[in-house]
Amino acid sequence: MTQKKASDYFHKEDDYNCAQAILKNFQSEYSISQEMIDSYSAYGGGRAENGQCGAFYAAKNLLNNPNKIELLNKEFLKKAGSLKCKGILKLKKLPCVDCVDLAAKIVDGSKQ
Repeated sequence: MTQKKASDYFHKEDDYNCAQAILKNFQSEYSISQEMIDSYSAYGGGRAENGQCGAFYAAKNLLNNPNKIELLNKEFLKKAGSLKCKGILKLKKLPCVDCVDLAAKIVDGSKQ
């Protein structure tokens, strides 16, 4: 069986937003409750703190380490051009689904 990617949860059968897709992807590894995933419905579509991308916001909260968060910031700025949802959409460098996978890839890589 192929391992699911975070984007496999993004706007699919459970209709998770970008922030929820990140949490769902790491649910078992980080012992994330379904209630927490549900609560992140408030953070998609540019509604995360300071207008941040929801995938970025959720990944940042999972990392909870200044060095790893700095890497997340750098990679997001490099690939998406912004940390804010509206900025990313305006630049059209990275679609939302790719932001979800980028955030998940960085979280996954930070475990090493």
